[in-house]
Amino acid sequence: MSSLTTALADLVCTVRRPGDFYATGRVELTTPRMEVEGIGTIALPLLPIQAEQLIAIAQRAPFGRGADTLIDTTVRRSWQIEAARVRIGGKHWPATLASILARAAEGLGLDEPIEAELYKLLVYDQGSFFVSHRDTEKAPGMFGTLVLALPSQSTGGELVVRHKGREASLDLRCEDPSELAFAAFFADCMHEVRPVTSGCRLTLVYNLVRKTRGAPPGPPSYERELSQVTALLQHWSSSVPGSSGDAPLKVIYPLEHAYTPVELSFATLKGADAAAASLLTAAAPLAGCDLHLALLSIEESGWAEYNGGYGSRHRRESYEPDFEIGEVDERHESLSEWRRPDATPSPLTALPIRPDELSPPDALDDLEPDEQEFHEATGNEGASFERSYQRAALVLWPRAQILAVLNQAGLPATLPYLDDLTARWSAAGVKGQKPLWWQAHELAGHMISTWTTQPWYPAHQRGPSEAARLLAALTRLADREAIEALIAALIVRGGHETVDNAALLAALAQLPLDQAAETLARLVAANSGSALDACADLLARALRGRFAGKPARLARAVQLLVEALPGDPARAPNPDDRRYRRAIDATVIADLVRAVDACDATLAGRAADTCLAWPKIYGIDAILAPALRSLVASRGSKRRAPGPAFARLRDAVLAHLRRRAAEPLAPPPDWTRDSKVSCSCAHCSALSRFLADAAVETWTLKAAEPHRRHVEATIQTAKCDVDVRTERRGSPHGLVCSKTQASYERRVVQRRQDMADFEALAG
Repeated sequence: MSSLTTALADLVCTVRRPGDFYATGRVELTTPRMEVEGIGTIALPLLPIQAEQLIAIAQRAPFGRGADTLIDTTVRRSWQIEAARVRIGGKHWPATLASILARAAEGLGLDEPIEAELYKLLVYDQGSFFVSHRDTEKAPGMFGTLVLALPSQSTGGELVVRHKGREASLDLRCEDPSELAFAAFFADCMHEVRPVTSGCRLTLVYNLVRKTRGAPPGPPSYERELSQVTALLQHWSSSVPGSSGDAPLKVIYPLEHAYTPVELSFATLKGADAAAASLLTAAAPLAGCDLHLALLSIEESGWAEYNGGYGSRHRRESYEPDFEIGEVDERHESLSEWRRPDATPSPLTALPIRPDELSPPDALDDLEPDEQEFHEATGNEGASFERSYQRAALVLWPRAQILAVLNQAGLPATLPYLDDLTARWSAAGVKGQKPLWWQAHELAGHMISTWTTQPWYPAHQRGPSEAARLLAALTRLADREAIEALIAALIVRGGHETVDNAALLAALAQLPLDQAAETLARLVAANSGSALDACADLLARALRGRFAGKPARLARAVQLLVEALPGDPARAPNPDDRRYRRAIDATVIADLVRAVDACDATLAGRAADTCLAWPKIYGIDAILAPALRSLVASRGSKRRAPGPAFARLRDAVLAHLRRRAAEPLAPPPDWTRDSKVSCSCAHCSALSRFLADAAVETWTLKAAEPHRRHVEATIQTAKCDVDVRTERRGSPHGLVCSKTQASYERRVVQRRQDMADFEALAG
């Protein structure tokens, strides 16, 4: 099957309409009557005096860049007159225009009616040009452009049209008054007008528009190719695409022409693209495949090198570049804007592009960017570039593999789809919609199979994570097999959040008690190193729920949690130990005490020993006292004997509170304050002397701003009983320092908290 993409491309590319990306020619002209508002009748060939008159009433022709319309004579130098101000007619003109349209349609390979809508009258005087560009859709149904060069005296000004590496240079000079030159090309072709070297050229520009919006034109007769493509796709569909490196999950066939999202549909495909779509539209259902039309988008960025040119940094194909592409650092490829052959809406979101899915494999090798922009070096950033490509593509996959294809879009697409399947199954009843259950089961299997390839980063989100959402759906489905597979994948990947725990425990309720206990132990072993808080919360919840009556079943999981605690009484602290440096809060300790006291007295003693042996990690005021307060509050009016870990920690906290209660508490008798500061510079030494002076309440430091900032930082670091403000009179300004009773007030607040804690814990 490794030759599938190559073989399919070889077959499809043989199905082509006659015609090319451009059509050109000359027709005999019976001079039409052309009038321009403000001038009157225009003589043909164009007279120099009338050329001057036309330019006098014309406007500079703009050009489009993205959604903007700009005037820049370094990009486009020509004159335009709006179609509303131009009237062209005469007895023979309708037949002449119809003849030109017929020849243009034939040359472009079209076999359906088309119309030409006058867009502009353009005047190219000496030096006029238009750099390489691509036309935008100017009218509904527009697919191309028709240029009519009216008889005039000029040289130069060749029209150059490019498409897929091919180039045609068209000479539209028309000096014979009985002759008119025309050129037609599809709107996605890059084209330019080279400088007019002498004289003046007058051209009419028309939008080519389809008259109908029916099905795409079909190939003349390709029965043999249809049979071969159908057999090839049947062989692919009957295998298991994506199960090995040989068979791609989907096939992407890029088309020759570019299409805007507005124009993208099976009905508006051009030339060989329409033929390829017609062939695959017929073959796909016969082979059990789905066919879609999509917009293939590529975004690239990277670094660039300056080459000394003088062109614009916003350029198209014909600009002389200032920069050269260095290397692509980032590249993003996707398929979007999905269309079905029958024009019904498609629910698909953006899908990635895999290299083995392209048909032929080198289909994207020689693409020319649609947009390219260079950025000059700034600061520490070097020169860089951004460019983008867009092409239409036909995309195929076996109909039975739609869920695997959808899974390529990732969880943002698959989770809502699974939620919808689960809701529909639940609403219809288990027996009434068994096929929906199996679809949900299959999709979940695809999602889980790719789960370990997705890196996990702590999100600390408030809502349920993607894992929790998937677990919730599987729990509603009672899909035990998928639950076991997902939790196994989570263990391999590692990492979960506290907000996941409710969904985890609800899912584990689908498993036997012993299996659930073993799974909890494996989850703690995998995640306690990066999410100790989530693991402690998980076990505390489990012991309040399903394991409340059988806490010993969780002894192994609780033991792993205790072993993961920062600090170890059996050894000296190691500053490089990640567990030692990890922050611990009161909630973790409260959950830990709940778990060890419910489960095992020996583990409770080990946990208490760890907390008391490492006071810098498990501070009494910051960690242990708040943890015990929350445990007492959670008991409410229930009276039961405290567990061993709670009792050990409570005794330590009460002893600490008694020692602090024995310390005298009174406001300072004078203005003496603690004068210890970390800096001994002249200004900080003056600050220290001010703090030690019993008779001085206020001190002003007159110094430059850096010195004032330094002293203010010293005050903040030492938590001095000082308020500061800046006095902005005079020069230099002054830092006014006023002594306070902040330390005493903090001790008063602490004493009140100590009394409340003592009453709550001593009972």
